[in-house]
Amino acid sequence: MKSKTQTHELITKEMTIGDVVNKYPYLAEIMNNYGLHCMGCHANPYESILNGCVSHGIDEKTVDQMVEELNEAVKNYKEEDTSKNLIVTDKAAVKFKEFMKEEHKENCGVRLIINGAGGCCSDEHYDLEFAENVEKSEVTLNENGIKFFVDKEVADHLNLKIDFVQDQRGAGFKIDKNKSSGSCGSGCGCH
Repeated sequence: MKSKTQTHELITKEMTIGDVVNKYPYLAEIMNNYGLHCMGCHANPYESILNGCVSHGIDEKTVDQMVEELNEAVKNYKEEDTSKNLIVTDKAAVKFKEFMKEEHKENCGVRLIINGAGGCCSDEHYDLEFAENVEKSEVTLNENGIKFFVDKEVADHLNLKIDFVQDQRGAGFKIDKNKSSGSCGSGCGCH
């Protein structure tokens, strides 16, 4: 019996940006991270991933890496993820626990601090720090065995996924938008 994630179409660099983002809106963040900022562009229904990348000066080896990461994200995507405000992957939870043990902070939570008023062209910045207690202005979110302390004002509007990645660029926690509309809407110019 095939699972739902096994039936997804393989993403190729010949597919149009618009088709990929329409089918898998959560992939827009990955493309954006590689410098492909065409999700809200009028050309994305017609332009292939490869052509879009070339027009942004992205070399073919990097395009291949991006396509591999896009396919990995589709393979690992879980439908139930879109209903949560904060997703913590298994890899991230394991690393949080390892770091807590190393720093003798096993009874602590993780304070998630959000700086900036992100958008498609100006991302929010996130800080993570161990904290013993929740502040009065915060709520506690329990995700994948980890307590997160988040400001009450933003807790209901969160749409983040925290993962731990290790590749040729380094290792660390990666925080991305979990939900994406697939279009910019802010009038950013995509060329």
